Amino acid sequence: MKSIIRIWVAAVMFGSTLGVLGAHATNPSQAAYNKTVEVTGCLQQGPVAKEYLMRASDGTTWGVNEADMMINNYVDQTVTVVGDAARPTAEERSDGGAQRYLKALDLNWTAS
Repeated sequence: MKSIIRIWVAAVMFGSTLGVLGAHATNPSQAAYNKTVEVTGCLQQGPVAKEYLMRASDGTTWGVNEADMMINNYVDQTVTVVGDAARPTAEERSDGGAQRYLKALDLNWTAS
């Protein structure tokens, strides 16, 4: 009888360990969107206020969203934007203007 109880206790402990590990696991596709990236390119005004498009040096087009950085002063200039890669909204996906999206955290401008 004691051996059966030990087996059940071991099974419950093992099962609860798997549950804890599963609760802390991060979906790999979500983890890619939480990564900070740095993109250098020419900043262009986007279709909506506080949204911009940036053509990177590798040819990709990034949609850049900013909250209160006033990066509109750097439109038509080459800048480096640091930010978090972001999932596009349904509207952004249907727009088709950008291939990737970035929530701007910092902007560096170098005079040419």
